[in-house]
Amino acid sequence: MASTTRRRFPVVKYVTLRMVVAITKYFDWTLDLLDVVTALLCGEMKEKVFCAIPEGVEVDEDFDCFELLKAIYGLKQASRVWNENFHEFVCSIGFQVSHFDPCLYLKITSGECVLLLVYVDDVLVTGSSTELIMRTKSDLKARFEMTDSGKCAFVLGIELVDNDSGSVTMCQRRYVEDVLKRFGMSDCKAVTSPTDISS
Repeated sequence: MASTTRRRFPVVKYVTLRMVVAITKYFDWTLDLLDVVTALLCGEMKEKVFCAIPEGVEVDEDFDCFELLKAIYGLKQASRVWNENFHEFVCSIGFQVSHFDPCLYLKITSGECVLLLVYVDDVLVTGSSTELIMRTKSDLKARFEMTDSGKCAFVLGIELVDNDSGSVTMCQRRYVEDVLKRFGMSDCKAVTSPTDISS
C-alpha cells in the first residue's frame, strides 16, 4: 500500500514549456489550452485515507470517520492522486510519457503526432493533425470535466504574444503588474534594471 506521506507529483519544466511553444511556432501548429474543472476532486484514492465527519453532517450509524474514495482539497496527496489518475487515463488512450519531462505526453498515429503538456489542471494540446487534436480533446472531455479556452494566449503566468515576424514572445508583464498591484506599488517609478549599472 502506498504511503500517505508520499505527496510529490511532477511539475512541468519551464524548458519543456518553451520547447513546446517553439515547436508549435516552427511547424505552425495550434496550441490550445484546456482547464480541468475541480481537478483535485477527480483523483480516485488507491490508498486508505480516513477523515473526521464534518460538523453538521448527520449519519445513520455510529460512525466517527469516513473513508475517502476520492481526493479532496486540503488533502496533502490530492495533487499526486490527481496526476496519477490523469497519467493512467492518457496512457490508456495511447499516449507515452516523455523520458525528459513526466508532464509531457506524446502520441503518434499514422505519421501524425499530438503533444500534451500538463501543469496540475492546465493541459496544453498541440500537434500536426487537427483531427488527432480534436479526437484527443474529445477523449479528455469525455473522461474529465474541462473548459476549452481554444488558442492559448496565457499559461502559468506567462503571456504568449505572436509577433509579426512569426516568432512568439513569452512575457510576464501581466504577472509583474499583478504583483505590483497586490503590494500597492502600481505607481512606483519604473526602471529597466533593479541593480545599479554604474558599479
